[in-house]
Amino acid sequence: MTHNTKIHTRLQLVSFFSGAATMILELAGSRLVAPYFGTSLIVWTALIGIIMTSLCLGNWLGGSAADKRPEARVLGRILMFAAIIIAVTAFASNWILTRLQDLNLNLYVSSVYSAAAIFAPSSMLLGMVQPFCVRLALQNVSGSGTVVGRLSALNSAGSILGTFLGGFVLISLFPSGVILMLVASMIALLSVLVYTGAWRKIIASIVFLAVTGGILAAEKYGLPFSPVGEQIDTAYNHISVAESIDRRNGRRVRIMITDPDAAQSLMYLDNPSELVSDYTKFYDLAFHYNPNATRVLMLGGGGYCVPKHIISERPGASIDVVEIDEGVTETARKYFALEDSPNMRIFHEDARTFLNRSDKLEPYDAIFMDTFNSAIVIPFHLTTVEAGAKLHSLLKPGGVLVVNIISSVYGPKSGVFHGIYKAFSQSFGTMMIFPANAPEPKYAGALQNIMLVAGDFVPEATASNDKYSALLSHQWLQPFTPDPVVPAFSDAFAPVERYALIQQ
Repeated sequence: MTHNTKIHTRLQLVSFFSGAATMILELAGSRLVAPYFGTSLIVWTALIGIIMTSLCLGNWLGGSAADKRPEARVLGRILMFAAIIIAVTAFASNWILTRLQDLNLNLYVSSVYSAAAIFAPSSMLLGMVQPFCVRLALQNVSGSGTVVGRLSALNSAGSILGTFLGGFVLISLFPSGVILMLVASMIALLSVLVYTGAWRKIIASIVFLAVTGGILAAEKYGLPFSPVGEQIDTAYNHISVAESIDRRNGRRVRIMITDPDAAQSLMYLDNPSELVSDYTKFYDLAFHYNPNATRVLMLGGGGYCVPKHIISERPGASIDVVEIDEGVTETARKYFALEDSPNMRIFHEDARTFLNRSDKLEPYDAIFMDTFNSAIVIPFHLTTVEAGAKLHSLLKPGGVLVVNIISSVYGPKSGVFHGIYKAFSQSFGTMMIFPANAPEPKYAGALQNIMLVAGDFVPEATASNDKYSALLSHQWLQPFTPDPVVPAFSDAFAPVERYALIQQ
Protein backbone atom coordinates (compact mmCIF):
# COMPACT_ATOMS: atom_id res chain seq x y z
CA MET A 1 0.00 0.00 0.00
CA THR A 2 1.49 3.36 -1.02
CA HIS A 3 1.80 6.35 1.28
CA ASN A 4 -1.01 8.21 -0.50
CA THR A 5 -3.26 5.17 -0.33
CA LYS A 6 -2.69 4.92 3.43
CA ILE A 7 -3.56 8.60 3.88
CA HIS A 8 -6.72 8.25 1.79
CA THR A 9 -7.79 5.18 3.78
CA ARG A 10 -7.25 6.98 7.07
CA LEU A 11 -9.14 10.05 5.87
CA GLN A 12 -12.02 7.83 4.80
CA LEU A 13 -12.08 6.24 8.27
CA VAL A 14 -12.03 9.69 9.86
CA SER A 15 -14.89 10.87 7.64
CA PHE A 16 -16.97 7.78 8.37
CA PHE A 17 -16.50 7.65 12.13
CA SER A 18 -16.82 11.39 12.68
CA GLY A 19 -20.25 11.16 11.05
CA ALA A 20 -21.16 8.28 13.37
CA ALA A 21 -19.89 10.21 16.40
CA THR A 22 -22.06 13.22 15.57
CA MET A 23 -25.29 11.21 15.53
CA ILE A 24 -24.42 9.20 18.64
CA LEU A 25 -23.62 12.48 20.39
CA GLU A 26 -27.03 13.87 19.45
CA LEU A 27 -28.95 10.79 20.64
CA ALA A 28 -27.02 10.47 23.88
CA GLY A 29 -27.38 14.20 24.39
CA SER A 30 -31.15 13.91 24.48
CA ARG A 31 -30.79 11.57 27.47
CA LEU A 32 -28.50 13.99 29.29
CA VAL A 33 -31.05 16.79 28.94
CA ALA A 34 -34.17 14.69 29.66
CA PRO A 35 -33.95 14.61 33.50
CA TYR A 36 -33.83 18.41 33.59
CA PHE A 37 -35.98 19.69 30.72
CA GLY A 38 -37.83 16.62 29.43
CA THR A 39 -38.08 15.11 25.96
CA SER A 40 -40.69 17.36 24.41
CA LEU A 41 -40.67 18.56 20.82
CA ILE A 42 -39.18 21.85 22.07
CA VAL A 43 -36.17 20.11 23.61
CA TRP A 44 -35.58 17.99 20.51
CA THR A 45 -35.94 21.01 18.22
CA ALA A 46 -33.40 22.99 20.26
CA LEU A 47 -31.00 20.06 20.35
CA ILE A 48 -31.16 19.35 16.62
CA GLY A 49 -31.12 23.06 15.73
CA ILE A 50 -28.06 23.87 17.85
CA ILE A 51 -26.11 20.84 16.64
CA MET A 52 -26.93 21.58 12.99
CA THR A 53 -25.99 25.24 13.46
CA SER A 54 -22.71 24.23 15.09
CA LEU A 55 -21.95 21.74 12.31
CA CYS A 56 -22.69 24.42 9.72
CA LEU A 57 -20.33 26.86 11.43
CA GLY A 58 -17.73 24.10 11.73
CA ASN A 59 -17.97 23.32 8.02
CA TRP A 60 -17.37 26.97 7.22
CA LEU A 61 -14.44 27.36 9.59
CA GLY A 62 -12.98 23.98 8.69
CA GLY A 63 -12.97 24.74 5.00
CA SER A 64 -11.26 28.09 5.56
CA ALA A 65 -8.67 26.60 7.92
CA ALA A 66 -7.98 23.70 5.55
CA ASP A 67 -7.15 26.10 2.70
CA LYS A 68 -4.80 28.09 4.92
CA ARG A 69 -3.06 25.11 6.51
CA PRO A 70 -3.80 21.84 4.67
CA GLU A 71 -1.82 19.76 7.17
CA ALA A 72 -2.72 16.45 8.80
CA ARG A 73 -1.47 17.66 12.16
CA VAL A 74 -4.07 20.47 12.19
CA LEU A 75 -6.82 17.90 11.58
CA GLY A 76 -5.28 15.81 14.36
CA ARG A 77 -5.53 18.75 16.77
CA ILE A 78 -9.16 19.34 15.85
CA LEU A 79 -9.99 15.72 16.56
CA MET A 80 -8.04 15.69 19.83
CA PHE A 81 -9.70 18.88 21.09
CA ALA A 82 -13.10 17.45 20.14
CA ALA A 83 -12.33 14.28 22.10
CA ILE A 84 -11.28 16.26 25.17
CA ILE A 85 -14.36 18.52 25.07
CA ILE A 86 -16.74 15.56 24.71
CA ALA A 87 -15.04 13.79 27.63
CA VAL A 88 -15.30 16.92 29.78
CA THR A 89 -18.95 17.26 28.75
CA ALA A 90 -19.67 13.75 30.03
CA PHE A 91 -18.52 14.79 33.51
CA ALA A 92 -19.69 18.42 33.58
CA SER A 93 -23.05 18.24 31.78
CA ASN A 94 -25.16 17.51 34.86
CA TRP A 95 -23.56 20.38 36.75
CA ILE A 96 -24.24 22.74 33.81
CA LEU A 97 -27.83 21.55 33.43
CA THR A 98 -28.48 21.89 37.14
CA ARG A 99 -27.34 25.52 37.05
CA LEU A 100 -29.58 26.22 34.04
CA GLN A 101 -32.54 24.50 35.69
CA ASP A 102 -32.09 26.65 38.79
CA LEU A 103 -32.54 29.78 36.65
CA ASN A 104 -36.20 28.80 35.98
CA LEU A 105 -36.10 30.15 32.44
CA ASN A 106 -38.72 29.62 29.74
CA LEU A 107 -38.47 26.10 28.26
CA TYR A 108 -37.53 27.53 24.86
CA VAL A 109 -34.63 29.47 26.35
CA SER A 110 -33.55 26.69 28.69
CA SER A 111 -33.51 24.14 25.86
CA VAL A 112 -31.46 26.34 23.56
CA TYR A 113 -29.02 27.36 26.30
CA SER A 114 -28.50 23.79 27.47
CA ALA A 115 -27.96 22.48 23.94
CA ALA A 116 -25.55 25.32 23.15
CA ALA A 117 -23.57 24.97 26.38
CA ILE A 118 -23.17 21.21 26.11
CA PHE A 119 -23.03 20.42 22.39
CA ALA A 120 -22.07 23.53 20.41
CA PRO A 121 -18.24 23.36 20.96
CA SER A 122 -17.85 19.66 20.18
CA SER A 123 -20.32 19.78 17.26
CA MET A 124 -18.48 22.72 15.73
CA LEU A 125 -15.15 20.87 15.92
CA LEU A 126 -16.71 17.75 14.40
CA GLY A 127 -18.14 19.94 11.65
CA MET A 128 -14.60 21.08 10.78
CA VAL A 129 -13.47 17.50 10.13
CA GLN A 130 -15.22 16.80 6.82
CA PRO A 131 -13.90 19.80 4.80
CA PHE A 132 -10.42 19.09 6.18
CA CYS A 133 -10.62 15.48 5.04
CA VAL A 134 -11.70 16.60 1.56
CA ARG A 135 -8.90 19.16 1.30
CA LEU A 136 -6.22 16.71 2.39
CA ALA A 137 -7.51 13.98 0.07
CA LEU A 138 -7.55 16.16 -3.05
CA GLN A 139 -4.52 15.55 -5.23
CA ASN A 140 -5.73 17.20 -8.43
CA VAL A 141 -8.81 18.97 -9.70
CA SER A 142 -9.67 16.28 -12.23
CA GLY A 143 -10.51 13.77 -9.49
CA SER A 144 -12.12 16.20 -7.07
CA GLY A 145 -15.69 15.08 -7.77
CA THR A 146 -14.89 11.47 -6.96
CA VAL A 147 -13.04 12.39 -3.77
CA VAL A 148 -15.75 14.72 -2.51
CA GLY A 149 -18.50 12.26 -3.40
CA ARG A 150 -16.77 9.32 -1.74
CA LEU A 151 -15.95 11.16 1.47
CA SER A 152 -19.44 12.70 1.67
CA ALA A 153 -21.01 9.28 1.15
CA LEU A 154 -18.81 7.78 3.88
CA ASN A 155 -19.68 10.61 6.26
CA SER A 156 -23.39 10.06 5.60
CA ALA A 157 -22.98 6.29 5.98
CA GLY A 158 -21.28 6.90 9.32
CA SER A 159 -24.20 9.10 10.38
CA ILE A 160 -26.60 6.30 9.48
CA LEU A 161 -24.57 3.78 11.48
CA GLY A 162 -24.39 6.20 14.42
CA THR A 163 -28.16 6.69 14.36
CA PHE A 164 -28.99 2.99 14.50
CA LEU A 165 -26.07 2.07 16.76
CA GLY A 166 -26.91 4.85 19.21
CA GLY A 167 -30.69 4.45 19.18
CA PHE A 168 -30.96 0.68 19.03
CA VAL A 169 -27.85 -0.53 20.89
CA LEU A 170 -25.77 1.90 22.94
CA ILE A 171 -28.60 3.66 24.79
CA SER A 172 -29.95 0.27 25.85
CA LEU A 173 -26.56 -0.86 27.17
CA PHE A 174 -24.80 2.13 28.72
CA PRO A 175 -25.55 5.31 30.70
CA SER A 176 -25.53 8.49 28.63
CA GLY A 177 -22.31 9.78 30.18
CA VAL A 178 -20.50 6.54 29.38
CA ILE A 179 -21.71 6.74 25.76
CA LEU A 180 -20.19 10.23 25.50
CA MET A 181 -16.92 8.87 26.88
CA LEU A 182 -17.01 6.11 24.24
CA VAL A 183 -17.49 8.75 21.54
CA ALA A 184 -14.60 10.79 22.96
CA SER A 185 -12.41 7.69 22.94
CA MET A 186 -13.30 6.98 19.31
CA ILE A 187 -12.50 10.56 18.26
CA ALA A 188 -9.18 10.43 20.16
CA LEU A 189 -8.28 7.22 18.33
CA LEU A 190 -9.00 8.96 15.01
CA SER A 191 -6.55 11.70 15.99
CA VAL A 192 -3.90 8.99 16.54
CA LEU A 193 -4.54 7.74 12.99
CA VAL A 194 -4.23 11.21 11.48
CA TYR A 195 -1.07 12.42 13.21
CA THR A 196 2.19 11.73 11.38
CA GLY A 197 4.87 12.92 13.82
CA ALA A 198 5.92 10.38 16.48
CA TRP A 199 5.61 12.75 19.45
CA ARG A 200 2.21 13.93 18.28
CA LYS A 201 1.03 10.34 18.05
CA ILE A 202 2.28 9.80 21.61
CA ILE A 203 0.28 12.80 22.90
CA ALA A 204 -2.83 11.67 21.03
CA SER A 205 -2.37 8.14 22.37
CA ILE A 206 -2.16 9.49 25.93
CA VAL A 207 -5.46 11.34 25.37
CA PHE A 208 -6.99 8.14 23.99
CA LEU A 209 -5.82 6.08 26.96
CA ALA A 210 -6.98 8.74 29.45
CA VAL A 211 -10.44 8.89 27.93
CA THR A 212 -10.66 5.09 27.76
CA GLY A 213 -9.69 4.94 31.43
CA GLY A 214 -12.44 7.47 32.10
CA ILE A 215 -14.95 5.10 30.48
CA LEU A 216 -13.99 2.32 32.87
CA ALA A 217 -14.11 4.65 35.86
CA ALA A 218 -17.47 6.13 34.81
CA GLU A 219 -18.97 2.68 34.27
CA LYS A 220 -17.79 1.45 37.67
CA TYR A 221 -18.18 4.51 39.88
CA GLY A 222 -20.67 6.62 37.94
CA LEU A 223 -20.33 10.19 36.77
CA PRO A 224 -20.41 13.10 39.22
CA PHE A 225 -23.35 15.44 39.70
CA SER A 226 -25.91 12.75 38.84
CA PRO A 227 -29.59 13.61 39.42
CA VAL A 228 -31.19 12.27 42.58
CA GLY A 229 -32.28 8.62 42.64
CA GLU A 230 -31.84 5.68 40.30
CA GLN A 231 -31.28 6.68 36.67
CA ILE A 232 -32.51 4.35 33.93
CA ASP A 233 -32.30 4.83 30.17
CA THR A 234 -34.82 2.98 28.01
CA ALA A 235 -35.64 2.97 24.32
CA TYR A 236 -38.12 5.83 24.82
CA ASN A 237 -37.40 7.49 28.15
CA HIS A 238 -34.93 8.57 30.75
CA ILE A 239 -36.44 7.38 34.02
CA SER A 240 -35.58 8.62 37.49
CA VAL A 241 -36.73 6.55 40.46
CA ALA A 242 -36.61 8.38 43.79
CA GLU A 243 -38.25 8.25 47.21
CA SER A 244 -39.92 10.88 49.37
CA ILE A 245 -42.34 11.32 52.26
CA ASP A 246 -46.06 11.98 51.70
CA ARG A 247 -46.59 15.13 53.78
CA ARG A 248 -50.27 14.28 54.23
CA ASN A 249 -49.63 11.13 56.25
CA GLY A 250 -45.88 10.72 56.74
CA ARG A 251 -45.73 7.53 54.67
CA ARG A 252 -42.79 6.76 52.40
CA VAL A 253 -43.49 7.02 48.66
CA ARG A 254 -41.53 5.75 45.68
CA ILE A 255 -41.71 7.98 42.59
CA MET A 256 -41.23 7.32 38.87
CA ILE A 257 -40.23 10.40 36.87
CA THR A 258 -40.05 10.40 33.08
CA ASP A 259 -40.38 14.17 32.71
CA PRO A 260 -38.96 16.76 35.12
CA ASP A 261 -42.22 18.71 35.22
CA ALA A 262 -44.13 16.04 37.09
CA ALA A 263 -44.10 12.69 38.86
CA GLN A 264 -45.62 10.06 36.58
CA SER A 265 -46.25 7.32 39.18
CA LEU A 266 -46.22 7.15 42.97
CA MET A 267 -46.41 4.09 45.21
CA TYR A 268 -46.65 3.65 48.97
CA LEU A 269 -43.86 1.33 50.04
CA ASP A 270 -46.00 -0.17 52.78
CA ASN A 271 -48.97 -0.88 50.47
CA PRO A 272 -48.06 -1.06 46.75
CA SER A 273 -51.66 -1.56 45.57
CA GLU A 274 -53.01 1.57 47.29
CA LEU A 275 -53.37 4.63 45.08
CA VAL A 276 -51.31 7.69 46.03
CA SER A 277 -52.07 10.28 43.34
CA ASP A 278 -55.53 11.79 43.82
CA TYR A 279 -56.35 11.82 40.12
CA THR A 280 -55.82 8.04 39.76
CA LYS A 281 -58.67 7.43 42.22
CA PHE A 282 -61.13 8.84 39.67
CA TYR A 283 -60.69 5.79 37.44
CA ASP A 284 -62.96 4.01 39.93
CA LEU A 285 -65.83 6.12 38.58
CA ALA A 286 -66.01 3.63 35.72
CA PHE A 287 -67.34 1.09 38.20
CA HIS A 288 -69.90 3.58 39.53
CA TYR A 289 -71.32 4.22 36.06
CA ASN A 290 -70.91 0.59 34.97
CA PRO A 291 -71.13 -1.57 38.13
CA ASN A 292 -70.83 -4.82 36.17
CA ALA A 293 -67.59 -3.82 34.45
CA THR A 294 -65.02 -6.61 34.55
CA ARG A 295 -62.99 -6.20 31.37
CA VAL A 296 -60.76 -3.12 31.44
CA LEU A 297 -58.21 -1.56 29.06
CA MET A 298 -55.51 0.80 30.38
CA LEU A 299 -53.56 2.93 27.91
CA GLY A 300 -50.30 3.92 29.59
CA GLY A 301 -48.71 1.70 32.20
CA GLY A 302 -46.18 3.83 34.05
CA GLY A 303 -45.68 2.36 37.50
CA TYR A 304 -48.77 0.14 36.94
CA CYS A 305 -50.41 1.71 40.00
CA VAL A 306 -53.97 1.62 38.63
CA PRO A 307 -53.74 -1.94 37.23
CA LYS A 308 -52.37 -3.22 40.57
CA HIS A 309 -55.19 -1.41 42.39
CA ILE A 310 -57.88 -2.92 40.17
CA ILE A 311 -56.54 -6.47 40.49
CA SER A 312 -56.30 -6.05 44.27
CA GLU A 313 -59.76 -4.51 44.73
CA ARG A 314 -61.65 -6.50 42.08
CA PRO A 315 -60.52 -10.14 41.91
CA GLY A 316 -63.02 -10.90 39.14
CA ALA A 317 -61.76 -8.13 36.85
CA SER A 318 -59.22 -8.50 34.06
CA ILE A 319 -57.12 -5.69 32.65
CA ASP A 320 -55.11 -5.25 29.48
CA VAL A 321 -52.33 -2.65 29.75
CA VAL A 322 -50.78 -1.00 26.69
CA GLU A 323 -47.37 0.53 27.48
CA ILE A 324 -45.13 1.63 24.63
CA ASP A 325 -41.89 1.36 26.61
CA GLU A 326 -40.82 -2.10 27.72
CA GLY A 327 -38.20 -0.38 29.87
CA VAL A 328 -40.97 1.31 31.86
CA THR A 329 -42.53 -2.09 32.53
CA GLU A 330 -39.19 -3.52 33.64
CA THR A 331 -38.73 -0.53 35.95
CA ALA A 332 -42.19 -1.17 37.40
CA ARG A 333 -41.27 -4.81 37.99
CA LYS A 334 -38.05 -3.87 39.76
CA TYR A 335 -39.15 -0.84 41.77
CA PHE A 336 -42.98 -0.71 41.82
CA ALA A 337 -43.97 -4.22 42.92
CA LEU A 338 -45.41 -5.20 39.53
CA GLU A 339 -45.96 -8.95 39.46
CA ASP A 340 -47.33 -11.29 36.83
CA SER A 341 -51.03 -11.99 37.17
CA PRO A 342 -53.44 -14.19 35.20
CA ASN A 343 -55.82 -11.21 35.30
CA MET A 344 -53.43 -8.83 33.55
CA ARG A 345 -52.01 -8.83 30.04
CA ILE A 346 -49.33 -6.35 28.94
CA PHE A 347 -48.90 -5.13 25.36
CA HIS A 348 -45.70 -3.25 24.51
CA GLU A 349 -46.72 -1.02 21.64
CA ASP A 350 -47.95 2.47 20.88
CA ALA A 351 -51.48 2.97 22.22
CA ARG A 352 -52.74 4.34 18.90
CA THR A 353 -51.33 1.32 17.06
CA PHE A 354 -53.27 -0.86 19.49
CA LEU A 355 -56.45 1.17 18.94
CA ASN A 356 -56.06 0.89 15.18
CA ARG A 357 -56.72 -2.85 15.58
CA SER A 358 -60.05 -2.13 17.28
CA ASP A 359 -62.02 -4.10 14.70
CA LYS A 360 -60.03 -7.23 15.61
CA LEU A 361 -60.19 -6.84 19.41
CA GLU A 362 -62.82 -7.92 21.90
CA PRO A 363 -64.62 -4.83 23.33
CA TYR A 364 -64.08 -3.59 26.88
CA ASP A 365 -66.40 -2.52 29.69
CA ALA A 366 -64.10 0.38 30.60
CA ILE A 367 -61.11 2.12 29.03
CA PHE A 368 -58.67 4.22 31.04
CA MET A 369 -56.24 6.58 29.33
CA ASP A 370 -53.23 8.04 31.15
CA THR A 371 -50.69 8.84 28.44
CA PHE A 372 -49.57 12.41 29.20
CA ASN A 373 -45.95 12.52 30.44
CA SER A 374 -46.53 16.08 31.63
CA ALA A 375 -48.50 19.20 30.74
CA ILE A 376 -46.30 19.72 27.67
CA VAL A 377 -45.41 16.16 26.59
CA ILE A 378 -48.63 15.03 24.93
CA PRO A 379 -49.05 12.20 22.37
CA PHE A 380 -51.18 14.19 19.94
CA HIS A 381 -52.35 11.09 18.04
CA LEU A 382 -54.33 9.99 21.12
CA THR A 383 -56.22 13.30 21.40
CA THR A 384 -57.95 13.39 18.03
CA VAL A 385 -61.38 12.82 16.53
CA GLU A 386 -60.08 9.65 14.92
CA ALA A 387 -58.63 8.35 18.21
CA GLY A 388 -61.96 9.07 19.93
CA ALA A 389 -63.78 7.04 17.29
CA LYS A 390 -61.41 4.11 17.85
CA LEU A 391 -61.94 4.31 21.60
CA HIS A 392 -65.71 4.40 21.13
CA SER A 393 -65.64 1.33 18.89
CA LEU A 394 -63.71 -0.61 21.56
CA LEU A 395 -66.33 -0.03 24.27
CA LYS A 396 -69.25 -2.37 24.93
CA PRO A 397 -72.74 -0.82 25.20
CA GLY A 398 -72.81 1.06 28.48
CA GLY A 399 -69.02 1.15 28.58
CA VAL A 400 -67.11 4.01 30.20
CA LEU A 401 -64.04 5.95 29.03
CA VAL A 402 -61.97 7.81 31.66
CA VAL A 403 -59.19 10.10 30.40
CA ASN A 404 -56.61 12.04 32.40
CA ILE A 405 -55.89 15.45 30.84
CA ILE A 406 -53.44 17.96 32.32
CA SER A 407 -54.98 21.35 31.55
CA SER A 408 -57.51 23.82 32.95
CA VAL A 409 -61.27 23.99 32.51
CA TYR A 410 -61.32 27.59 31.26
CA GLY A 411 -58.87 30.38 30.63
CA PRO A 412 -55.60 30.72 28.72
CA LYS A 413 -54.34 27.30 29.87
CA SER A 414 -57.42 25.37 28.74
CA GLY A 415 -56.68 24.89 25.02
CA VAL A 416 -55.52 21.27 25.33
CA PHE A 417 -58.64 20.27 27.27
CA HIS A 418 -61.03 22.04 24.90
CA GLY A 419 -59.42 20.49 21.81
CA ILE A 420 -59.72 16.97 23.26
CA TYR A 421 -63.26 17.60 24.56
CA LYS A 422 -64.39 18.71 21.10
CA ALA A 423 -62.68 15.76 19.43
CA PHE A 424 -64.12 13.07 21.70
CA SER A 425 -67.59 14.62 21.87
CA GLN A 426 -68.01 13.73 18.20
CA SER A 427 -68.11 10.04 19.21
CA PHE A 428 -69.53 10.05 22.74
CA GLY A 429 -73.00 11.20 23.76
CA THR A 430 -72.18 11.64 27.46
CA MET A 431 -69.25 13.87 28.45
CA MET A 432 -68.60 14.66 32.13
CA ILE A 433 -65.82 16.77 33.60
CA PHE A 434 -64.14 16.05 36.96
CA PRO A 435 -61.39 18.51 38.00
CA ALA A 436 -59.39 16.21 40.28
CA ASN A 437 -57.58 18.85 42.30
CA ALA A 438 -59.75 21.98 42.51
CA PRO A 439 -63.36 21.53 41.34
CA GLU A 440 -64.64 24.91 42.47
CA PRO A 441 -65.49 27.34 39.63
CA LYS A 442 -63.11 29.94 41.07
CA TYR A 443 -60.24 27.58 40.18
CA ALA A 444 -61.40 27.00 36.60
CA GLY A 445 -58.23 28.60 35.26
CA ALA A 446 -55.89 26.48 37.38
CA LEU A 447 -53.66 23.90 35.69
CA GLN A 448 -54.58 20.50 37.11
CA ASN A 449 -55.55 16.90 36.34
CA ILE A 450 -58.96 16.95 34.66
CA MET A 451 -60.69 13.58 34.40
CA LEU A 452 -62.94 13.34 31.37
CA VAL A 453 -65.59 10.61 31.74
CA ALA A 454 -67.33 9.70 28.49
CA GLY A 455 -69.78 7.11 27.15
CA ASP A 456 -73.25 6.62 25.75
CA PHE A 457 -74.98 5.93 29.06
CA VAL A 458 -77.37 7.96 31.22
CA PRO A 459 -75.23 8.92 34.24
CA GLU A 460 -76.35 7.84 37.68
CA ALA A 461 -76.41 10.89 39.95
CA THR A 462 -76.41 9.15 43.31
CA ALA A 463 -73.48 7.18 44.64
CA SER A 464 -73.67 3.62 45.90
CA ASN A 465 -71.02 4.23 48.59
CA ASP A 466 -69.01 7.00 50.23
CA LYS A 467 -66.00 6.47 47.98
CA TYR A 468 -67.99 7.36 44.89
CA SER A 469 -69.66 10.26 46.73
CA ALA A 470 -66.29 11.89 47.33
CA LEU A 471 -65.36 11.51 43.66
CA LEU A 472 -68.73 12.68 42.36
CA SER A 473 -68.45 15.85 44.46
CA HIS A 474 -65.73 16.97 42.04
CA GLN A 475 -67.99 16.96 39.00
CA TRP A 476 -68.14 20.22 37.07
CA LEU A 477 -71.83 21.10 37.20
CA GLN A 478 -71.58 24.60 35.71
CA PRO A 479 -72.54 25.07 32.06
CA PHE A 480 -69.59 24.20 29.84
CA THR A 481 -69.07 25.64 26.35
CA PRO A 482 -65.86 24.71 24.48
CA ASP A 483 -63.84 27.63 23.17
CA PRO A 484 -64.89 28.20 19.52
CA VAL A 485 -61.34 29.30 18.65
CA VAL A 486 -59.82 25.94 19.64
CA PRO A 487 -60.30 23.32 16.90
CA ALA A 488 -61.41 19.76 17.52
CA PHE A 489 -58.05 17.99 17.37
CA SER A 490 -57.71 15.67 14.39
CA ASP A 491 -55.01 13.47 12.90
CA ALA A 492 -54.52 16.16 10.24
CA PHE A 493 -54.28 19.06 12.70
CA ALA A 494 -53.71 18.68 16.43
CA PRO A 495 -51.69 21.70 17.63
CA VAL A 496 -51.22 20.33 21.15
CA GLU A 497 -47.73 21.85 21.42
CA ARG A 498 -49.08 25.37 20.81
CA TYR A 499 -51.65 25.09 23.59
CA ALA A 500 -49.42 23.07 25.90
CA LEU A 501 -46.71 25.74 25.87
CA ILE A 502 -49.19 28.30 27.18
CA GLN A 503 -49.65 26.00 30.18
CA GLN A 504 -46.07 26.52 31.33
